[in-house]
Amino acid sequence: MLAKVDSKGRLYLPKSIRKGISREVYLVDLNGEILIVPKPEDPLMELEELGKLLPDKSIEELKKEILEEALRELE
Repeated sequence: MLAKVDSKGRLYLPKSIRKGISREVYLVDLNGEILIVPKPEDPLMELEELGKLLPDKSIEELKKEILEEALRELE
């Protein structure tokens, strides 16, 4: 979907997109691309729910696996 940006840098989001997101969003810069992520109503509750999905491993083990995966993706 193509969206317009005006001379002041404001982005127009079509109604079909706006009705599916909250009033606040996070903008994530991904090497020149922009990802718009709606801010959850209760961010702490959402993080708690995501935490329940993590495997039963220590933080150190998770960090090691994340680093290994990132290095594999660079190859």
